Amino acid sequence: MQKRRLGRTGLQVSVIGLGGARFINLRPEEGQRVVRRAFDLGINYFDTARAYGDSEEKVGSALRNVRDQCIIATKVYGAAEWAEKGAERLLKQSFHNLKTDRIDLVQLHAVDTEDALKKAIGGGGALQAIKRARSQGRIDFIGITGHRPYILAKAIRTGEFDTVLVPLNFVTREAAEELMPLAKSLDVGVVIMKPFLLHFDQRTNIASGPDEFRSLLGEDGPTRSKTALRYVLAHDIATVVPGAASVEEVEAMVKVGESFKGLDEEEKDRFKVGELPAEPFCRDCGLCMPCPEFINIPYILRLYALFASYGVKEYARRRYQRLSTKAFFCTKCGKCEARCPYGLAVVEMLSQAEKRLQ
Repeated sequence: MQKRRLGRTGLQVSVIGLGGARFINLRPEEGQRVVRRAFDLGINYFDTARAYGDSEEKVGSALRNVRDQCIIATKVYGAAEWAEKGAERLLKQSFHNLKTDRIDLVQLHAVDTEDALKKAIGGGGALQAIKRARSQGRIDFIGITGHRPYILAKAIRTGEFDTVLVPLNFVTREAAEELMPLAKSLDVGVVIMKPFLLHFDQRTNIASGPDEFRSLLGEDGPTRSKTALRYVLAHDIATVVPGAASVEEVEAMVKVGESFKGLDEEEKDRFKVGELPAEPFCRDCGLCMPCPEFINIPYILRLYALFASYGVKEYARRRYQRLSTKAFFCTKCGKCEARCPYGLAVVEMLSQAEKRLQ
């Protein structure tokens, strides 16, 4: 398995890691078998979380006798746990679950609003508990995760975080605009999640989902999965942590990591690495919310980007039709535009989305 440097941590991590979210649905012995097979095939980076059911227990049991050969990352999560005392409690549980007295990386989990970031890193916040454990030698490095690159960019500018975990895939490219170049300049290690999932609609697997993804990624599920991983690995990132629920899935992912030597000419032309949707497009920072008419502005504009930039039209239309509050209800009050840090004509974009998706 190829390895890359995880930013200023200096850790050498396998380019394919293993995410633990899908272990929830596996029996303990099945989950442990998946984790151990990943290790045996050369994966050394394992990402889990207290929020993933018994994922930590499965990772800890599977890797107990090879602990020093692995890099284990877990997370502290929850509105109440942004407080220092709550984080202390969660960390205590994580050490117990992982069967270790040292965790390589602890991350603030799913920090998706400015308010959450402020609470987590401020006085009496969760970050203080993590830093204290680091000063005691129980944690080596600190990271942050989230789904909104705008918020994560603010976070890593503080200098508090060694790594950042963010979604990136063929149709979720916003992290490549500002966050990833910024992380490189700060030597913050970049880890990628959701190479197969739309981060704003986590029920949709772009590898095995709607046939409309066929023209983007390939004819069948295995081909789409391989394409999705190759797209991510073509970026300047350290590792990607797809979830796996079977040994067969792990083996397929490992083959991609072993064989990747860069993109061929056809892939370079098709992938257009670093290219973003046509302007204007929503970066999903969420600062336009709340809408006084209860319109989910970022979600609608993401569906519109799928429709207009990627040709995923029927899927976008179906999802839009299911919304109880559509763009039609916009009163053009302009509050969203006043809040948008990118200066987008949000009202007009919603109008276009209504016309095209209705």
